[in-house]
Amino acid sequence: MAAALALTLLAALLSPAGTIERARRSTGEAAAVEVNQNVPEITHTEMSQEDIDAAAQAEAEAAGVPAWRDLWYSSLEALRREPTINNTEEDILVQLGGVAFLHCPVRNLGERGVSWVRRRDWHIISSGVFMYTNDERFQVLHSEGSDDWILQIKYVQKRDNGTYECQVSTGSGTLSRLVHLHIVVPEAFILGADEYHVDAGSTINLVCIIEKSPVPPQYVFWYHNARMINYDASRGVTVATAPGARTQSALAIRSAAPAHSGNYSCRAANTEPAHIYVYVSEGSDKMAATLSRNASNSLSTWLALLTTCTYAVLRLYTLQV
Repeated sequence: MAAALALTLLAALLSPAGTIERARRSTGEAAAVEVNQNVPEITHTEMSQEDIDAAAQAEAEAAGVPAWRDLWYSSLEALRREPTINNTEEDILVQLGGVAFLHCPVRNLGERGVSWVRRRDWHIISSGVFMYTNDERFQVLHSEGSDDWILQIKYVQKRDNGTYECQVSTGSGTLSRLVHLHIVVPEAFILGADEYHVDAGSTINLVCIIEKSPVPPQYVFWYHNARMINYDASRGVTVATAPGARTQSALAIRSAAPAHSGNYSCRAANTEPAHIYVYVSEGSDKMAATLSRNASNSLSTWLALLTTCTYAVLRLYTLQV
């Protein structure tokens, strides 16, 4: 049995198929060795810089990433471009207590910064988005990708009135833009003279006008001395307000009594108030009040005349001496 198996294996090795297979393996291995010996190994140090750059660029483009050289040149080009600023002067009207927005459009800013300066005292308010003031009403607004650098001032006061300048420093000098901020204070006045006389039992009618207000006030408040009376309907008080370019507010008090006498004022938000003095009296009291006022006016006139004459006499005496 063992002898038969050995003879079978010997026949397989000596068969033409086995010989061909062994020859094929030997030929392939020899060819591979020959190719490897004929082709020199390429190392990184033997490649030129141009080849390395070209290979890196090809690899980046294949991956969908811009080549570093393009990014570098685009950055250099952006740095070479000089910034431009809209230097047209601007006037802004803002009502007292409102919010002011001062705009500074700058193109091709690059890595440079925009500074805001108050011209009144040359105080630097900001550089970029960094503030150089303790006044928290000031803030710089700038969104990414925007060319506009906005100086915001909340709750503007009279002292904020004036000129502000935004600046950009360049290699050839300083670019600037002026913004003139005007704080508008609405004014109120009551139609008629400084005094209002009315008989007891009649109706008090007062009209308050508010003007120079960029934003018409929605509410006008009336005060009798220090007390607000807009909602004293039970006491015969009515108030009707019509907002507009010249806001008008009418106060009416029915069945006026001597207790209604006193100082009346009308006022709105961020508005200088107006005042008037109301006299409510009976017939005899009204006459007495009129006579008293006339006597007071006459006394003031005589005192002024006496002062003038005295000054003239003293002047004459000085010249003669």
